[in-house]
Amino acid sequence: MSHSTSSQNLESSKCAYMELALLLALSGLDGLIDSCFGPSLHDLQCLYCVSVQTISTLFPLYAGFKTAGSVLYMPLYAVFNVYTLMMTCVLVSSCLVIVIPLCPSFWLAAAASSGLGLTGGVVNSARVAKIGEFGQEKATPFHLMGIAMCTGNILGPLIISPFLTNTTCQSEAINITSDFVMTPIELRSSESNIAYAYVSFASFGALLVVFLAVLRYHLRKSSNKDSHQKNKYTFGKLNNVFVSLQIFIIFIGGAANFVYGTQLLLFGTRSNLKISKTIMSLMTSSFYAVTLLGRVVGVLVSLAVSQACLVTSCLVGSLVGSVFLVFTAEKSVEFLWAGSHFLGLFYAPLFAALLAWCGENVTLNHTLYVIVILFDLAGTSLIALIIGQMMCDIEPHMLHYSMVTIVVIQIMVFLCLFVIAKWIRKKTEGEHTSLTAAGSG
Repeated sequence: MSHSTSSQNLESSKCAYMELALLLALSGLDGLIDSCFGPSLHDLQCLYCVSVQTISTLFPLYAGFKTAGSVLYMPLYAVFNVYTLMMTCVLVSSCLVIVIPLCPSFWLAAAASSGLGLTGGVVNSARVAKIGEFGQEKATPFHLMGIAMCTGNILGPLIISPFLTNTTCQSEAINITSDFVMTPIELRSSESNIAYAYVSFASFGALLVVFLAVLRYHLRKSSNKDSHQKNKYTFGKLNNVFVSLQIFIIFIGGAANFVYGTQLLLFGTRSNLKISKTIMSLMTSSFYAVTLLGRVVGVLVSLAVSQACLVTSCLVGSLVGSVFLVFTAEKSVEFLWAGSHFLGLFYAPLFAALLAWCGENVTLNHTLYVIVILFDLAGTSLIALIIGQMMCDIEPHMLHYSMVTIVVIQIMVFLCLFVIAKWIRKKTEGEHTSLTAAGSG
């Protein structure tokens, strides 16, 4: 009997590690596809013979439909098994990735980008929800997810760059008042090889579909058990307040390090330092490399200290870095470089630590994880838009003032959450004591 039990536990452990590995690989694929749009837009513009304004709409379409896909996941999860859902959406995404650089029409590419975002949003939500199940017992999966996505974001441009051409386009009479102007474009070099890069991304996705199918086969026996547990979760008023404040923290800056990174180039080129775009591009790239380091450090620290301690350290470090930049950012490039990277190092593990800490205090279900991701995407986009507008209309220094404001608000809300978490824990322990006493009686 004991031998049979140990064999079952070993098999269960193998499946769990396989699940986590596949989910992390999906995170990496998500990062690859997200990052491949920027470098490839120039070649795609030449392939479709459209204006700059027209081709620049592809990524917003993709990002917008990806946000919508996060919402779409909730009704789909109520009907389909989560791995069946991921299998189907990754397969469709892989097909749509190939369509983008191969189809002859920009409008077909726009439709494919929209579909890619929609299916990618569904997979994104499913992936985070499943990793959340692993994160109920330990925080490491959340941090590993962030590392996998960062790795994909960094590798994407590196993988795609050898396939990009030095093609230059000459457009005639571009009407800048129109968003969708079709203009004749003369290509000065041979046809782009960008399709091969997209095929490599699609092939990776197809390989993941095969592994997901194998995993689905091994987990089929437990699918009925999962379906019975889908709607098992209940929340009291205190738990609802706790989760709502948690979502608010993530909305105003859960991914603020990436918001900051996207605006860093704008600050450098508009500030009194008069930094060249080449230097600022290098600084932005190294900033993202430091955020990856911050996520790795977050994993190691999360093994030794509580998630509440990690969140506190991240917020204090972010506040120090933000205040430092307010007073020193325009003194020299070295100050801007050091302060920016210090800020990214502390902000990088914050999102994962917040989710893990929330999971320690209340039981989260798939729907709540989807809501968290939805608000993260919406907040990241909205905060970036607001900060960028303030930098253009008021002064570039608004980037650093905004980061200080975000961190101060996050610290205040986190203090409220910490107090509520103590109440929830005390209430849970009281209920457990009452049940134990009743059972022994």
